[in-house]
Amino acid sequence: MVKGGKNIVVSLAVVAVLMAVAALLQVFVGDVPTTIFRFPLNLIIAGLWLYLVIESYRSRQRSRVAQYLLSPAASWLSVLIVIVACVVMGLQRQPAIFSFPFAMAMLYVLTQLAMVILRGWRNSIGIRWRFLCNHVGLWLAIFAAFWGAPDSDVLRTVVVAERPTDEAYYIDGRMTLLGYEMQLTDFRAEYYDNGTPSSYEADVLIDGRNVTLSVNHPYARNWYEDIYLTSYEPRNNGVSCVVQVVRHPWKWPMATGILMLIVGAVMMFIQGPKKQRV
Repeated sequence: MVKGGKNIVVSLAVVAVLMAVAALLQVFVGDVPTTIFRFPLNLIIAGLWLYLVIESYRSRQRSRVAQYLLSPAASWLSVLIVIVACVVMGLQRQPAIFSFPFAMAMLYVLTQLAMVILRGWRNSIGIRWRFLCNHVGLWLAIFAAFWGAPDSDVLRTVVVAERPTDEAYYIDGRMTLLGYEMQLTDFRAEYYDNGTPSSYEADVLIDGRNVTLSVNHPYARNWYEDIYLTSYEPRNNGVSCVVQVVRHPWKWPMATGILMLIVGAVMMFIQGPKKQRV
């Protein structure tokens, strides 16, 4: 009980220090300047961070920090952080994922989870595949979302039939060029009896190719860019459609992590709880 209570105190102290540092950075700096950490700098920093984590694990017998990160109290703190982060992101229309408190919390979770993986990926019997699927899957999904955030862009543009456009806008209102043109070629909508649209879709000429966009059915322009139809507005001579362009080069590592979590869940269902050998 004394040791467990001490670990809880340490956990609270860690949270207090991390949040205090993050709060000070948020006050004096503002949100994390993600544009600075775009590829390849984010990948370089992630590699250095992972090297430090591995070295810290190797010296765990002498490092109190490593011993704490491998403790049950640290794991419970990580679980709590993930739950709180999911709730906050679900409740906010525009989640503060680029704030220093959020970044500090996710970095703690990634570090603690990496330490647990290094310790438990195999035992005397061999490789623990179910453990790897669940833990590495979660780690990979969070890793891709966290370190890939600086490379992700969400843009919006308005397409009409009268002229092509290559201009798009970030959420904060900054304008940028897409690098290709889009132009509306056709629009179709179905309505309920009260006049509310039940479904709608648009034919858009994108970079010389005519594609059909509909709600929740994006067009994958390439391996990292998806184009969505989000809304439309009637005009005197037709309609104008709001199109959202999402660029996320790290989506495939994230998808791989989610797939590993699903595989791990299936393995747990099929194999059942592991019994300790006497």
